[in-house]
Amino acid sequence: EEKTTSAIPANVRMISGCQDAQTSADVSNIAQFGLPPNAGPGGAGGACTCSFLTAMGQNPSPTWLDLLASIRGVLSQKGFTQIPE
Repeated sequence: EEKTTSAIPANVRMISGCQDAQTSADVSNIAQFGLPPNAGPGGAGGACTCSFLTAMGQNPSPTWLDLLASIRGVLSQKGFTQIPE
């Protein structure tokens, strides 16, 4: 473990696409998030991923909590009920 820590220093955070009792939604048209068609395979992708990309486009240097709040806000504005954590 010590060898790995020195070889690959990182501060890792994970965002779950939704709460345990929810299902993460897919979108068939990522353009509704203002993303280019080549941002997802065949113009499709996950709602949380699209919200993440949108949030990062709006603020490329957010705090961890600001990013999570932005992702949740984008999802809510687009009519998705999943709540990332």
